[in-house]
Amino acid sequence: KEKDCSPDYLCFRCVMRRLRFGSQESLLSTSCVSSLELRMDQSVIIKPVHSSLLGQDYCFEVTTSTGTKCFSCRSAAERDKWMENLRRAVHPNKDNSRRVENVLTVWVIEAKDLPAKKRYFCELCLDDSLYARTSCKLKTDNIFWGERFDFSSLPSISAVTLHLYKDTDRKRKKDKSSYVGLVNIPVATVTGRQLVEKWYSVSTPSTIRGKSSVPTVRIKARYQSIVILPMEQYKEFAEYISSNYLLLCNTLEASISLRAKEELAAALVHILHSTGKAKDFLTDLMMSEVDRCRDNDQLIFRENTLATKSIEEYLKLIGQKYLLDALGEFIKALYESDENCEVDPSRCSPSDLAEHQANLRMCCELAFCKILDSYRVFPRELKEVFASWRQECGSRGRPDISERLISASLFLRFLCPAVMSPSLFDLMQEYPDERTARTLTLIAKVIQNLANFSKFGTKEEYMLFMNDFVERQWSSMQRFLQEISNPDGLNHTAGFDGYIDLGRELSSLHTLLTELDQSCLSKLGPLPRILRDVSAALVNPGGLGNPGAVSSPEPQRVVSPPPLSPPPLSPPLSPPCNPSIGLQGLQGSPAPSSSYSEPNENEAAFDVTNGGRREGMELTNESRSLSLVDLQDSSPSEGLDDSQWQRRTGLLPLSFQNPVYHMTTTSPRQPQDTTPSDGSVGSQGNADAMATKPAFLTQMSVGLGGGERGERMSAMSSSSSGEEYSRRALSLTETLTVAALRQEECETRLMVQDQQNQRMLQEYQARLEDTESRLRRLQDDKDLQMNSIISRLMAVEEELKKDHSDMQAVVDSKQKIIEAQEKRIASLDAANTRLMAALTQLKERYAVTSQRNGLSPSNTSSLQITENGEFRNSGNC
Repeated sequence: KEKDCSPDYLCFRCVMRRLRFGSQESLLSTSCVSSLELRMDQSVIIKPVHSSLLGQDYCFEVTTSTGTKCFSCRSAAERDKWMENLRRAVHPNKDNSRRVENVLTVWVIEAKDLPAKKRYFCELCLDDSLYARTSCKLKTDNIFWGERFDFSSLPSISAVTLHLYKDTDRKRKKDKSSYVGLVNIPVATVTGRQLVEKWYSVSTPSTIRGKSSVPTVRIKARYQSIVILPMEQYKEFAEYISSNYLLLCNTLEASISLRAKEELAAALVHILHSTGKAKDFLTDLMMSEVDRCRDNDQLIFRENTLATKSIEEYLKLIGQKYLLDALGEFIKALYESDENCEVDPSRCSPSDLAEHQANLRMCCELAFCKILDSYRVFPRELKEVFASWRQECGSRGRPDISERLISASLFLRFLCPAVMSPSLFDLMQEYPDERTARTLTLIAKVIQNLANFSKFGTKEEYMLFMNDFVERQWSSMQRFLQEISNPDGLNHTAGFDGYIDLGRELSSLHTLLTELDQSCLSKLGPLPRILRDVSAALVNPGGLGNPGAVSSPEPQRVVSPPPLSPPPLSPPLSPPCNPSIGLQGLQGSPAPSSSYSEPNENEAAFDVTNGGRREGMELTNESRSLSLVDLQDSSPSEGLDDSQWQRRTGLLPLSFQNPVYHMTTTSPRQPQDTTPSDGSVGSQGNADAMATKPAFLTQMSVGLGGGERGERMSAMSSSSSGEEYSRRALSLTETLTVAALRQEECETRLMVQDQQNQRMLQEYQARLEDTESRLRRLQDDKDLQMNSIISRLMAVEEELKKDHSDMQAVVDSKQKIIEAQEKRIASLDAANTRLMAALTQLKERYAVTSQRNGLSPSNTSSLQITENGEFRNSGNC
């Protein structure tokens, strides 16, 4: 990338330059961003660009057959939404297809056996493609980076390579080559769910070999290829998690490790936030923790439970932008400052102690001021959770504990750890140096005591001087905690606008649960069976979407949300396609599916295949809709015949109820009927016999007239006796009469059924037209909302430009003042010059006068006061 001089790359560098110098240019501007053409194929690569490569945060690049273009966004959430929108434009059926997500985590920790007093950095390459750089660190006793890199949506890679460099001063010709060597890590050696930490030897060029010790680098890495099924196959799993999260957590709490708790909490938080259940989940889990601790309230958030790990993960998910807005500039300033805040007398000289105490007090006041002012940008979702905690504690008669819960979660588990370790919370990439780390630790101690409403004691006696600051700010802390848990101000704060890959989270949770002790899972009802079904789908890629469903002769059609069109090159105005579209049943709205159901449905589903008939599944009292799989069920079970199944369900065949089936059937099958048995006709056997010979019945009942029947009867009487002939004639006449009556009854029923079908078809068409009308209205409303948002964004940009012009006017006016002052200073300089010249002339004239009086400047002597109060020349002493 460093040598790329293409117009697109230069355009991107121009955008970065403008952003770096405070310009309000953004992706809304069409003057510096060209169009982007995407095709629905596998050749398009969309990936983030690490900030260490370009010196700019929140960038991503799009590689197509025509080249690579880079774009810069204003936040990580905006960048993630852009990438997801573009990926869905290239792969619109992403949620309904099986896919593989490649994820890599690399910690570059430290190195040893390198020459001292030099600065070193590393470049991280994946299959010879540069992905990131570490910061440049000075080698003293040891060299420590401690930097973490996370990559997702990677192509399939085979090796991770770390190139080690020495930072050289190009002005000094004596400096040798900057390249030190490399570490090559095959991906197969770090593949799995656990991080692999190891010291790796650095392979150095042959020109610098022969030294006694070989440099080594400590690296911790993990590569995962996560198989993600179509979203429909996770539906039952997600429904169970959304409904039974508390039972799941309570059952697994005492039997899983701390690492498993962290992974389980992370997956649950991401899944339940996607399905709209995060607030309920965190509230139920926290109130369960309150009930568990009871009289030991001080233990809440002091233990590593699923509740504490879940709120930690939720704070990182929702509060990342808030954390950056609140403390980002402050932390960056501390990194660049050389102020010393060490106040421990054993670590600094007594003469510097007062100055260091003043520095620490100033830093703490500034940090707390930043936190207090951050209520303006506090995330709405966190406000909702904290307000829910306050309400639940009040309903339990414990309103006093709500403030402790809010304070402990926000400060003990989020803000103070972020101050102590900014690199772990993505506030800074670089691990702080020793002095900065000590300053951050002391600030975190003060803020934590302030949040706990406690003072420093004899344990840290050197911090007692900060108690007056802590006590003075308690009232401000209480007002802040009230403000961030006030439900009345929810509409005035922004919400989470990032992207969560729900399929990836469900796949990770499934893998985690299958690795746990199965004896614990046996207490969780259908969960073991659900996990087995998902595992079977993973093993059998060509299997059904739902392993527990009945197979169908045709492939199941999965209705997906409409594919996203390629978004315009402007910041995404709304969140990308909802990844939980297949789980809308969890959110209270019906999901689009390939099922057909009516209100008050009371009919079974029938299917005709090869002249046979299959009955569908019986509806329950919950009136669930029948999917295509349900309609294609096997033949009636439990030995029930057709009439018994109909009497059991009280339903009519689908061939006479479903207008779609009626339209596609040219000759509907005549329904069978039963006639009360009178000992001579109407038996089941006769009915079956007539049903198999429709041509014979038609000829007997319609084609033959009364005269023909008489002639045939007389012909038959010639071969038999009169009594036998009469009996047979009577029996045949009755049979023909019954047949004719049954035919008329069937025709009447067919006519009634046809009328019903026509009426149902009209209702179906009316309902379809109404649905189309509502969809058009919804689309119109959406277009209006999008246009309104665009207008508001353009208005905001105009305001920003106006502010910029106003600021420029102020700068210009100040420049004029500066120029006037410079002119005044110049005039004063001229006057001063003239004054000095006059003084010089006066001095010369004074010297001439002195010589005339017999005095010489070189012979002057000082005067001293004698004991008698007279002046005496010191030269006469």
